[in-house]
Formats: sequence, structure tokens, C-alpha cells
Amino acid sequence: MAEIDENRLVTYLLNNRAFFAPVVERAVALLDPGKRGNLVDIGTGAGGGLVALARAAGPGARVLGVDREPMVLEMALRHAEEEGVRERVSTRAADLLEVLDEAADAGGTFDAIWAGDVIWPGNVADPAATVVRMAEALRPGGVIGLFNTNYYQSMFLPGHSRLERLLRTASELNWGLPHEGPEHYERYPHWALAAGLEDVRVHVLPRVGFPVGDDPTVRPYLEGVVWPELLAAAEARGTDAGMSGKDLARARELLAPGSPNRILDEPGYHVVQPTLLVTARRPDSAGGSEG
Repeated sequence: MAEIDENRLVTYLLNNRAFFAPVVERAVALLDPGKRGNLVDIGTGAGGGLVALARAAGPGARVLGVDREPMVLEMALRHAEEEGVRERVSTRAADLLEVLDEAADAGGTFDAIWAGDVIWPGNVADPAATVVRMAEALRPGGVIGLFNTNYYQSMFLPGHSRLERLLRTASELNWGLPHEGPEHYERYPHWALAAGLEDVRVHVLPRVGFPVGDDPTVRPYLEGVVWPELLAAAEARGTDAGMSGKDLARARELLAPGSPNRILDEPGYHVVQPTLLVTARRPDSAGGSEG
């Protein structure tokens, strides 16, 4: 499995947070956080979801950010301070399953649970069972938001779809992620329904970067997150993914720093990520909702 050092992790988290901020704001709003007082962001990372929840929920709400890495939580708190919502948030260094189990044992304590890019096999051994724990951690009528940036369905190399498919496969192999099957993150709705949640809805919120020069978050995201990851995956697992030597050379030509034919510098270049959000609600009572 691929590894990320601390500096690389910080670069990834900051650039990822900035690029997806507009979409996360829209996604969080679909949880109707203004009506909810006790919210949690599990796997909060650099705090993009944490801040969006706090801002949308209003001054009377409290938002808990949970992550296993204290360094990451420090980044999230700095972000909350910079965005003027520090007094509404708190953080806890813990495993997300521990926090969910505590809430479930208390009969459900959260009005809303946000999980961004966290419920998938890279982070939890059994995603479906984790969604069950999320459902049990909710108060009756509480909601969950399962958000994924949908990296492996994105268009990063317009006009090079075959090469892009090979790079995606190499990336999945490099991270040890399933290409398909019951543990794939596209199964969010299935897991929510199996957990007994209702009003399950699927939302696709596209993040479009075009023109690149008009959006200051696009180039740092691609150069600091996407291109290094795809190139590293191609070098490590490209052959296993079916890439030929010519394919690898073409990937370097399109993505490598300093290449005269770098795709990011082409007029008309654009990136499209169809981010995925699944929202669902715990029934208001054991017999289901009243509505």
C-alpha cells in the first residue's frame, strides 16, 4: 500500500480542502444543519467539513471534529479560527468507531453525522457495518451525510480516457482498494438502506475547474495532489494495471513537472469531479417516521 509522509500529507490536505470547499458548503447545506444542535464530523482531516458545518449550523450549535491524528486536528482548529467559527467547534483525537459506539450506547446523541472521504475500505475494515454504527449513533430524526470526492470517476485527462482508466487502476492497486464489489464507496445508498435509515437520497455535486487561470485552487490541487499520486501509482503498479512502456512514457509527458507537453498547460484544459453525497435519516421512532 502507498504511504504519504507528513509534508506530503499536509500538502494534500490543504490543497484538497481548498479545491473542494465550494462543493462541501453545498453538500453540508443538504443536511439542513441550521436545525441541528449536536453535530459531528468523523475523519475531519484539515477541517473543511468541520468549518462548513459550524458556519451553516449557526451560533447555538456545537460541532465535534474527530480524527486519529492530533496534527491534523490542529490544522482543523486553525482553519476554524481563521474562518471565525472556533467557538462553535471542538476536536477529539480518537478512532471514529470509538466515538460512534459511545453515542450508540447512549441511545443516539448526534443530530447530524458528516463523513467526508472516510467510509471506504481504505479507512474502515467493514464500511457497511460502520454505517450501521453511524445510524445507531444518531438521535431519532437525525441525519447522516456520506460524502466522497469520487476521485476514481473524475476527468483529469480530457481526451485521454484510455490512459486515464489505466492510471486509475494503477492507483487503486497502489492503495489496495477494491475496483468493485460490496465494499466499494459507490455502495453508500445500499449501506444506508441496510442500516435501517430512511429518506435515502443520492446527490451528485460537480466540481469543475475551468478556466484553470480563473480558479486559484485548481493548479495547486492538480500539481500537489493528483499528478504526484497518479505518477507514483503508474511507476509502482502501472505494469500490473496493464500499462505498457509507451503508456508510462505518455503519462510522464502529460503529467510530469517541466514537461513541454503537460496537459495542464493546454488551452481548454478542464477538470471535472462528480462528487457524491448520500443523505439519509434515522426514523423518528421504532415504527418509522410520521411523515
